[in-house]
Amino acid sequence: MSSMDTEVVIVGGGPSGLALGLFLAQYEVKSVILEKDEEITQDPRGAVLTGVAVRIIYKLGLEKFMHLFGHELTRVNFHDTSFQNAPFLSFDIDGDVLKHALPAAILLNQPKLGREENAGSVSVQYLDHNKVKQELRASWLVGADGKRGVVRKNFLEPSAGIRQEKGIFEYDGIWIAGNLKITPPTPDSHPELPFWQNGQDPQAVYDLFWPAEWHFCRPPGRPVACGRIGSASERLWRHELAVPEWEDTMDADELFWENLTPMITRTVMTKSNGPIQVTFPRDCIEVLRCRPFRFNHRVVNKWFDNRTVLIGDAAHVFPPFGGQGVASGIQDAENLAWRLALLNRMNCSSALQNSLLQSWSVERRLGIDYAAKFTLMNGELCNNKPTLKMRILVPIMRLILSLSSMMGRPSPEAQAITRGYKACANGTFLGEFDGGSKLAQIYLQTHSANSKTTKIELSDVVLSRVPTIFTLVVVGPPVPSYDACVKEHRELEDVLNEYKIPTELLSKQSIVYFDPSTSPKTIQSIGQKPVSFPASRDLLTGYPSRPHYDANQFIRSLGGSRVKYVIIRPDQVIYAKARTLEELRRCFEMLKAEFS
Repeated sequence: MSSMDTEVVIVGGGPSGLALGLFLAQYEVKSVILEKDEEITQDPRGAVLTGVAVRIIYKLGLEKFMHLFGHELTRVNFHDTSFQNAPFLSFDIDGDVLKHALPAAILLNQPKLGREENAGSVSVQYLDHNKVKQELRASWLVGADGKRGVVRKNFLEPSAGIRQEKGIFEYDGIWIAGNLKITPPTPDSHPELPFWQNGQDPQAVYDLFWPAEWHFCRPPGRPVACGRIGSASERLWRHELAVPEWEDTMDADELFWENLTPMITRTVMTKSNGPIQVTFPRDCIEVLRCRPFRFNHRVVNKWFDNRTVLIGDAAHVFPPFGGQGVASGIQDAENLAWRLALLNRMNCSSALQNSLLQSWSVERRLGIDYAAKFTLMNGELCNNKPTLKMRILVPIMRLILSLSSMMGRPSPEAQAITRGYKACANGTFLGEFDGGSKLAQIYLQTHSANSKTTKIELSDVVLSRVPTIFTLVVVGPPVPSYDACVKEHRELEDVLNEYKIPTELLSKQSIVYFDPSTSPKTIQSIGQKPVSFPASRDLLTGYPSRPHYDANQFIRSLGGSRVKYVIIRPDQVIYAKARTLEELRRCFEMLKAEFS
C-alpha cells in the first residue's frame, strides 16, 4: 500500500466537492478528490443554479465556460395542468439553468473507503482503479458524496450519531425524472407536418412544443416541474412528474409518456384542412434518463465531527420544485473553504477549530432554512389544487411582484440573500457592528497612481485579491491633500500593528480603498495604493449585467456615508462596520479575541 500526504481529502466529485477543491486551490490549500465514477456524468442531474451560485461560478473563474453547459433563466412560470396553458403566476428572476457538467479536477476511483482519525489528522484508505489499496493522510476529510454517501452512512452515523432528519417542513414523495434530448423535425425528415406550409422553420416548431424558461404545473393532473436545461445548442429538456402512488411494479416509461404526450400536442391551423391535432414526433425525442426518484427535505443533525465535515447532498436534500440543491451545496463549499484555509495557515487550538466549524454549521443551517422556505412556497403552488385561499392570494402575489418589478425591488429570495446571516446568533461576524449581511456585487474601476488607465472588474474579484483571508475596505473620498491621505493610511496601519491580529487573517496588505465617486477625475491615489470606484452603466457594454443593475447598491450595502471601515469575509459576508477609527479598534479587539 502506497501513501500520500495532502491537506484536505474530498469524497465526491459533484458540484459541491469540485467547488470546494477549487476554492481551496485559490487559498493554496492542497486537496485530493476521490470520486467513484471515472467519467464525467453526461446525463444532467441538477437543473437550476440560483443567483448566488452563479456569482460563485464567476468567483471561481469559470464564467467563460458557462455558455457550454447552461443558459440564462429569466422567468419561472406556474401553470394549471400543463405548460400549454398560460401561466397563472410568473416570477422574473436572474439565474442560470445548467447541465450537471463537472470541471476537471483530481479524480480517483474509490469503490471502497476506510477512515482512521485522531486529534491532529485523518487517514483515508481506498482502492484505486487497479483494485490496489492506497492511503491518503490529511488534516481534514470532507464528505461531498451525496445523501447515501459513505462518509456519513459508514463513518459518521455509527461513530457520532450523525444522520439526516426532517427539515423545516415534511416532504417525502416519489417523482419520475426524465431527461430528453430534442432534435427539431425538418421539412426533409418530416414532410407530413403542417408547419412547413404555414411558413414555420424547425426552430419555430421547437419553440412551440418546448417553450423557454422553467415551468411548474399544478393539479388537476400530476404536479410537474419541467423546462429547458443545458446550453441552448444541446436542446435538453428536464421533465419531472409526481407519482405519489408509485409501486415498484409500475412502468416508469409508460407513466412518463402518458403525462408528457398531451403536453407536446398542439392544435395547428392548416390552409387546407382547418385545425388538426399534432403531436411532436416521438422519433425526434431521445430519452437520456427516465426513472423514479424518492425526494424529501432533510438536514443533518450535526454537520461535522472532529476533522470530518459534510457538505452538499451529504448534509441536506431538497424536493425537485425549489431549484435549491446544487446552489446550497456550492455555498456550503465557499463558506467552508476559507475556514479550512485559515485553520490550515494558523496554529489553531482545538477550541478555535470547533468554534469556526460550529459557526459555519449554524450559518449554513440558516441558509438551508431560507432555501427550504422558498422551496415550500413553490411546492404550495405546484403540488396542490387551487384552494379558495390560493385563488385570493395569487392575484395579490401577482400585484406585489408587478409593483416590485416596476420599482426595481428585489424578489423575496433576493431579500433573504441580502440579509445573509444577520439572524444567526452565533455566526462568524460582529452583530453589534452590523455584521452578517451579504455585500452587493457591482463592477468597479480601479485607478493606480502609476497607471493612466482604469481596469473594470467585478467587486468580488477586486476584494479577493488581497493575500489575507479577510479584507478591510476603507470607504469614502480621501481627505483633501496628499499628505493627509498618507497620514490617514499610516494611522490605519499603526492600529493594525497595535492589535497584533494574525497576519493570515488581516494585515496592512488587506486594505482596499473604495471611493463612491463615479468619475476618475475626482479620484486621488493614496501613495501607491490603488483606489476603486463604481463603474457607470455606460462603460459596461459587453459586460454581463442584470436588468436592474445599480452601481450605488455596493455603497448602500457597505453602510452608506455613515460607515468608514468595513471588514469583509471572502464569501462577501460583512464581518463588521465601523464609523470611526475608535470603533474599528473595538472591532479589532473583538476579532482578535474570536480568532486567538
